[in-house]
Amino acid sequence: MDINKINILSYIKNKNLYSRETFKEYDSLFQIFLENEKFCNHGNLKKWKDILNLLPDSNSNYTDYSGSHIELGEKSSLGSDDKKKLQDLLLNLSPWRKGPFNICGVNVDSEWRSDYKWERLKSFLPNITNMRVGDLGCSNGYYSYKLLGLNPELVVGMDKTALYVFQFLATKHFAKQIQKLLILPCSAEEFDSKNMDFNLILSMGILYHTKDYAKHMEAVKKLMKKNGYLILETIISSSKKNINIDKGQTYAGMKNIGTIFGKDNLIKILKNKGFHNIECVNESFTSSIEQRTTKWMQGRSLKDFLLPNGNTIEGYPPVCRAIFVAQKK
Repeated sequence: MDINKINILSYIKNKNLYSRETFKEYDSLFQIFLENEKFCNHGNLKKWKDILNLLPDSNSNYTDYSGSHIELGEKSSLGSDDKKKLQDLLLNLSPWRKGPFNICGVNVDSEWRSDYKWERLKSFLPNITNMRVGDLGCSNGYYSYKLLGLNPELVVGMDKTALYVFQFLATKHFAKQIQKLLILPCSAEEFDSKNMDFNLILSMGILYHTKDYAKHMEAVKKLMKKNGYLILETIISSSKKNINIDKGQTYAGMKNIGTIFGKDNLIKILKNKGFHNIECVNESFTSSIEQRTTKWMQGRSLKDFLLPNGNTIEGYPPVCRAIFVAQKK
C-alpha cells in the first residue's frame, strides 16, 4: 500500500474513537491529522496502524486518573491470552517515555515516573472546570489524561512525534467514551490559534528544546486567552548565568538543546513577553528514580549521563527542573 494513502483520520472515525458530535464540534482540529504532511508521510505509519488494528477489544469503560497510573479498562476485562497480546503490541510501540499506564491489567512502566512531576504541579493548577486546556509537547497524553480529573471543557494535546500520537491512539482504543481529550500531530507553532484559544497552557519540558525561544513564547502566548494561565516546566541553570548549548553538543546526553535559562532570567523573559503574576513554585533535581531505563524504554537513560558527583557527563551541574506559573496580560 502507498504510504500516502494511509488516512489516520479515517481510522479514528472507523474505530469509533470519538462520537459524531465530537467530530462535528471540533472538525477543524481533527483536520490537522490530514494537514500535517510530515505526519501523513511518516515511514512507520503503516506499521503502527497495523499494531492499532490488532489491539484486542475490551468491554470495560473503567477509567481512573487519580493514582500514579492512568488506568483504562478493568484487569478482568481481558483474558490471559489477550492480555499477553496487548502487552506485546504495546511494547512494539516503544519507547514509552511518559507514564505509567495500566491498560486492562498491563502495566506500562514508562521511562519517566511522570506522576512525580504531577504531584509537584497539581496544587498550583488554577480551577479549570469547563475551561479549555492546551498541553504542549504532550507525548502520549499522560498529563492530558490527568487533567481530565479536573473537569475541563476540552484538553488538546499537541506533539510533533508521530509515535507518541500513536501511543495515545492505542490508549484511546480502551477509552472510547472519553470525548474531552484530543491529541494532535503538531507543535504550538503549527497550531492555528484561529481554531481555538485556551484558558490554560501546559508547556512541560519544551522550552530548552526550542531553536528560537522568543518565537516559541510568542506562539504560546497567541494560543492563550487574556488572563489565561501558563504552567511552564523546564530545566534551569543553577547559577544566574544561562547555559548555551552549541549545535551538535549535548546536555545530560540530550541532543537538540538550545538555552537553559537561569531562574531570574526566565522570569524576565516571561515579563518581557507579556506575562504577569509570575512565580516559580517548585525547584527539584531530577534523579534516576524518576527517569530510568525499563523494558518499555530500553535505551540509555539519565543515570548513563551523570557523573558520580551528580554532574552531567558534559560537566554541567546536576539537572534541576523548575515549574513557573504565570498569567497572560
